[in-house]
Amino acid sequence: MKIRLVLLVVGTSLLSACASPGDNGCNKTLCRPLSENHSLTVWWPSDIRSGVQDYSQVSVGR
Repeated sequence: MKIRLVLLVVGTSLLSACASPGDNGCNKTLCRPLSENHSLTVWWPSDIRSGVQDYSQVSVGR
């Protein structure tokens, strides 16, 4: 029984170390949406953004 408790505490500690502190989103470039066949994603630099969103998606018609 003691071994299970120790394993539980160690496992919980290891998993909590991997969690990002207070951020549920992703601020990395890898998490950003990409352009697709039906939409083009435009990434705006911080000096020309019109709001808080850093990208726009434009529909592409055929």
